[in-house]
Amino acid sequence: GTPLYVFNLDEMAENVSVLKKNLGGKADLCFAMKANPFLVRPLAAITDRVEVCSMGEFRICKEQRIPPEKILISGVLKKREDLYEILRCCRGKCAYTVESMNQFHALVQWCDVSGEALHIYLRLSSGNQFGMDEETLQNIISLRHMWPLIKIRGIHYFSGTQKKSMEKVKKELAYLDWFCASLEEKFEFQTEELEYGPGVSIPYFKGQENTLEKDIRAIAAAVSTMKWKGRMTLEMGRALTASCGYYLTSVRDTKQNKEKNYCIVDGGIHQIHYDGQIRGMYCPLFRISPEQEAGPKQEWTICGSLCTANDVLIQKVEIKNLEIGDVLIFEHAGAYAMTEGMALFLSHELPGIACYSRKMGWKLVRKEQCTYNWNMEEETKDGDFKEYFNGN
Repeated sequence: GTPLYVFNLDEMAENVSVLKKNLGGKADLCFAMKANPFLVRPLAAITDRVEVCSMGEFRICKEQRIPPEKILISGVLKKREDLYEILRCCRGKCAYTVESMNQFHALVQWCDVSGEALHIYLRLSSGNQFGMDEETLQNIISLRHMWPLIKIRGIHYFSGTQKKSMEKVKKELAYLDWFCASLEEKFEFQTEELEYGPGVSIPYFKGQENTLEKDIRAIAAAVSTMKWKGRMTLEMGRALTASCGYYLTSVRDTKQNKEKNYCIVDGGIHQIHYDGQIRGMYCPLFRISPEQEAGPKQEWTICGSLCTANDVLIQKVEIKNLEIGDVLIFEHAGAYAMTEGMALFLSHELPGIACYSRKMGWKLVRKEQCTYNWNMEEETKDGDFKEYFNGN
């Protein structure tokens, strides 16, 4: 049934293999699981590391039995109680990024109490809310001997996604090269590893060129020219998963308003999101099943099932013999598409999710789920707020 997400695990594995081949051993791969948490188990098996950015993501990894040695605990917000729960579970087997002095002190305190060592990456800010500035990192590194149980393995750096030009990536790598050299010169600190998110671009719309392989080769070449010679890990999510995902939604109604053809599908923008899409202005890569070879083309506007004028998936697209019951198959829906929409708006159901591989066959990994119960008052025993209103 539809709406439905489908993830092709063979395509995913082939994509990772191609990326590794183009890297030529110049860098490892880290899967940023925020792109698609449903693929964390198969991707953990074929990548070097998994980046976890929330307590929910950590619990997914725990349920999926991802080895702690493969996990990098990241994220701008790390509540102390959450961080300590992770530490009690994984101790020093995980690696941890440090986004702020508060996070750093929390890790230092845990080491002091437990007497155990932790491996950390200091996140260098690119000028936004993430990470710490150069001066803060330098202060930590200059005083590193005060915390013998804190093992600084390297620097974490990520400035953004969907970069259309590799020139920015090259400039960032040159900056990291300089920064590592300055740490060695000023503080005799050898940066063993760099965890770098290049943010390479993925084509979502017709007319866009797929430059992923070329971009990866350019990154590998740029890494080769760096004076710094430690271990490089490329942190990516979209590049690893986008191409293996499909979103299926069925035509449920067709009509004409003021000589304009409208098609209403059973999905919508609450379930499919492409980075850069604005009210269907760009035409995503999509197919129709069954495919119609004959017949005249008509111009259609494809709209979802939400009661908002913004729910437009495609504007002005020519389709042959579009009929009620046809299925639209949106491609490159394997990254963020299933998690960035307004999932609870209008209390529509969450679509099912299916995975496929030649070896495994078809597997339903999530059944369609109702959401109306999440959008209504719930009777609870501890729902009385009087004590707070009374100043207690």
